Order: sequence, then C-alpha cells, then structure tokens
Amino acid sequence: MTDLSIIIVGWNSVRDLTQCLPSLRAGCPAHVCEILLVDNASTDDTVAFSRQILPSITVIRNDRNAGFAHANNQAIAIATGRYLCLLNPDTVVHPGALDTLVSFLDGHPEAWACGPGLLNGDGTPQRTGVRFPSLWNLAVEAVFLDRVLPRTKVFGSHRQLYAMGTAAREVDFVQGSCLMVRREVIQRVGGLDERFFMYFEETDWCRRIVGEGGKVFIVPSAAVTHFGGGTTGHYDERRLVHYHESLLLYFSKHHGIASQITVRILVLGRSCLRLLVWGAMALAKQRLRASALSAMRGYGRVLILVFTSWKRP
Repeated sequence: MTDLSIIIVGWNSVRDLTQCLPSLRAGCPAHVCEILLVDNASTDDTVAFSRQILPSITVIRNDRNAGFAHANNQAIAIATGRYLCLLNPDTVVHPGALDTLVSFLDGHPEAWACGPGLLNGDGTPQRTGVRFPSLWNLAVEAVFLDRVLPRTKVFGSHRQLYAMGTAAREVDFVQGSCLMVRREVIQRVGGLDERFFMYFEETDWCRRIVGEGGKVFIVPSAAVTHFGGGTTGHYDERRLVHYHESLLLYFSKHHGIASQITVRILVLGRSCLRLLVWGAMALAKQRLRASALSAMRGYGRVLILVFTSWKRP
C-alpha cells in the first residue's frame, strides 16, 4: 500500500525542479511513495525533465493554467496514498523530512494535517503565517508593525514567531508549499476550493478541517527549504492580483458583511501606502526598478479589485 502521494503543480518550473526532484529521491526512504506532477500548460521542459529525473513519476498535462487548487484536485483524484502531500516545485526536501511528517500523523490521530518547518534559501526560518487572517492582523501588516515588532504577541500574532521552537505545535493552518493531509480529509471536507486560483486555498482548506473537528500542526523537526517565500518576485503584478483576489474571496466565505467591507477598506489603505513605498524604491534603487514598477502595476489593479470583485461564498 502506498503510504504517501506527493503532489507537485508545475508551471514553467524546470529551473525549480532541478533541486526539488533530486531531493525527493532521498527524502522519503522509509515509506512507500508515489510522485505526481500536474503540469499547468508549461512552455518549457518541465515534463520532459521530470520524467528524466524520476522515470516513475505520474504526469497530468493540462492544456491551460487552471490554477493551483484545480491542479492539485486533479492529482488528489487519482492519488493512492494514505497521506497526500502538496509540495511546491520551488522547494528542497531535507533528508527524512517527509518520513517525519508521515510518522507524526501515524502517531497523532487527532492531527488531520501537518507541515514542516520552512526555511529560506540561506537556512533562516521563513516568516510564514500560522493563524487565520483577521482584521487586526491585516491592519498591523498594512502599517508594517508585524515587521517592526514581529515577536510581540500584540503585533506578531499572525506568524507567532515568539512561539517558535523545536517541538510540534498546533496551529490554525500551514503553508501549501508543503502541506500533508490524511486521505480522510477528502472524504470529510472535500478537496481544495477551485475558486482560489492561487493563494489562500490552503488557508481555506485548513479552516474547513478545523471546522470539522480536525487539528493542524507544524512539525519543526521536519525541514523543507522554500525558495519562493521571501523573494522580490513574490510581489510582482500577477501574484499581487491573485493574492488579493483570494484574500477577498476568503473573507467572503468565512466572515460577515461588516468584516468584508472592513477588509476592503484595509486593502485600499494598504495598497495606497505600498504604491508610495514601491514608487520611492523605483526612484532610489535602479536594480529594483523593474520589480518596483511591476508591484506598482499590481497594486493599481488591486485598487480596482476593491470596488469590483464581490464574490458569493
């Protein structure tokens, strides 16, 4: 019986996969694993390279980029593992990390999902959210207080850096860059909500898991390097638009009308402030000008979203 199905969604990801796929060959030696790649209409050599590195990989090829949630659901539908692990292509799985997560779920039946300790490329811990988005956390982030005072309980509650340690601990959600769930999750709460093209699909999934009585844990003794979490490219035009579309959808699903209106006011103020910040960076730093202009275009489009993007839960 397959213990673990590892699901990777790729879109022009051959550069990332040069590190990710080799790390998987030694990443789960104690358990029976299968690896599934869903290719969202790449125009590079993502599929050919993946088959070269891992001839046994199962590939699903799409003729269009239908988004992260849709692609993962395609693989989930044919996966055979007791556990399913969503894994970004821009990751490196450290030796034994996936074994550790499988063993944790084996030993903790109350845990329906778990994730590793995520690291930046330089080995430092990645600043990732572990508590569900709230109006307070968004307000704090809007004025950069989460960065100025990241380890305080008042301003750092979204990421809870003050609670970081080596022991596994319960959280609200873990990042979709590496998220392992029980197969029973699909039976109880369903797959990912495909209205989330990119971002917040894992947050929504974990919220539904918690709503059904499951628990979510971070297991820091399992380490995965995630290269995309803190790069300047994370703030490009395309990603900024997808991020805020998904944020607004998340609030429409899980919060009342008053919170939905308030979050739009916060996003409006946040976008205006960041337009000023990125504008200053475009003027002051030549090497960041292209990235800054892309971010400014993105926040300009976000301003339009605030008034036009209303979706039913």
